Amino acid sequence: MILSLLIGFILGAAAILFALQNTEIVALTFLGWQFTSSLALLVLVSVGVGILISILASLPAALSTSFRIMGLKKQNKELIHEVQTHRQAQATEQVAPVVDLRT
Repeated sequence: MILSLLIGFILGAAAILFALQNTEIVALTFLGWQFTSSLALLVLVSVGVGILISILASLPAALSTSFRIMGLKKQNKELIHEVQTHRQAQATEQVAPVVDLRT
């Protein structure tokens, strides 16, 4: 986790440094639309869109893991309750004395 945050920070810093050093006006054509903007703005927007896409791509796995953890916590509580009930039943259970009738 820390490694991925560190890599993300380094890549973000590199993108900002690149954007600050490239402030020329460029034209971008995409699906028939033409945008004219500074190269720095286009790079930062591209990085932002990439971050957004990666967050959206990892969201289903994160939600699935979260639901699984909630289910396992519920199952753990049920098992703890079952063990406690079993232990209480054993503690209150009285053992009948053994009577030897052979004499």
